[in-house]
Amino acid sequence: MKKVTPNDTLNEAIALLEIKSAAQLADLKSQFHITYESLRPVNLIKNTLKEATASPTLKKGISSAAIGMASGYIVKKLLFRSSLNPIKIAAGLVMQTLATNLATKNSDNIKSGGQKLVHALISRFMPSKREF
Repeated sequence: MKKVTPNDTLNEAIALLEIKSAAQLADLKSQFHITYESLRPVNLIKNTLKEATASPTLKKGISSAAIGMASGYIVKKLLFRSSLNPIKIAAGLVMQTLATNLATKNSDNIKSGGQKLVHALISRFMPSKREF
């Protein structure tokens, strides 16, 4: 049996530390690559959109705003069309703003009314299975 000298113990400890250091360096490089990829602008935008579409509160807010804006635009176009009169233009903007605010606040009622209308139209114009 060979006698263990302090130099052998030291060399063994150095070898173990070198192995540990190499493993830590590989982990650090891997983490750097992951961080670099997550901070790229394309990935930031993608992740933000994923989070936004996953949030039910944000979905409701976006749909309410879209309903409000569409309603306001429709009201303005129906009432004032494409007038060149500055008074009519100002009145159209006021009516559009009022209609947008009203529709945004009552978007749930508008959605349910729209769904009822669609179901009524489908049931009226689409033949039922019993009529065949």
